[in-house]
Order: sequence, then C-alpha cells, then structure tokens
Amino acid sequence: MNNSSPRVAHSQAEPPTLGEHGGYPIYPMPAFVSLTATDLAATVRFFTEALDFNVMFSGPEIQGVPLLVHLRRARYQDVLVRQGPGGRAASASLVVAFAAVDADAVDALDQRVRAAGGTVVSRAGDTPWNTHELTIADPDGHRFTFTARAAESMPGNFDDTMEQVAERLR
Repeated sequence: MNNSSPRVAHSQAEPPTLGEHGGYPIYPMPAFVSLTATDLAATVRFFTEALDFNVMFSGPEIQGVPLLVHLRRARYQDVLVRQGPGGRAASASLVVAFAAVDADAVDALDQRVRAAGGTVVSRAGDTPWNTHELTIADPDGHRFTFTARAAESMPGNFDDTMEQVAERLR
C-alpha cells in the first residue's frame, strides 16, 4: 500500500502519572478495553474473583447500577465495563490479551475460572511460539487470553517450528 501522507510518530515514552485514586495510579491509558455487559454485577464479580482484576472506580450510579466500572489487573491492564443491552458478544474474532507474571499464574487463572463456573475456551498450555496461554470467555462471551513466557522453551529453531505448525494447518 502506498500512502503519500506522512505517518504520525507515536511516543513510546511512559505516560506521566497524574495522581492517584483509591491507591491506584492515574495516568493516560495508552490502550484499554471497553465492553458492555448484560449483567454488570456478574461480569465485575467474574473479573475480580476469577481473573485477578480489582475495582478501581465504580459510578456514578443510576437506580443502583453504576454507569461505569473501571477494573485494573496491573499497570496498562484496564477494562471499562458498562451495563449494556442483552445478548452475547457478536463475534469471537476479537480476543484481548493480557500479560501474566509467569506460566504458574496462567495455570492458577485456569483453575479459578473453572471453579467460578466460567468458560475456558482453550485450557492453559504451551504454544509453539514459547508462550503459555489460557483463553477464556466472560459471562457475555467476550474472549480474553492470558499469556506468559513458557516455563521451558520449545527445542529447535523457531522458524522450523513455525513451518511445522503451518504444515499441520494446511
């Protein structure tokens, strides 16, 4: 593709910390997930009990339901949840990924999601590209992958491994 207009350079610098709220640093979020939930309370409970997120902010409330709940798992791992219309997520083509500390943390999430009655789309396991991943769906069907470096790297040359994977998929 040929584009004659110059591309805008985006800063790779850390955003400044602007203050704090409830013990959480406030900063311009470089990226975040925003989703709607058919049952806001159930979605927030799933994210906090099964996925290690904390409620950073909730409110303002209208008829006892917050307009917005800001969840944070770690720096730059923010999810904004709003009450929305009924129905499951329309597509599984978008999956949001969050980094985990290590493979053991991914395995622990797998266990907690299943214990909470959540949907595990793909059980925690190693990938050919040397990560350890778990993909889940929240109560509305939104998909999330939690990923960490595999505890042990796959043997062999990475390019050869990727070619073997491609051959299996053909």
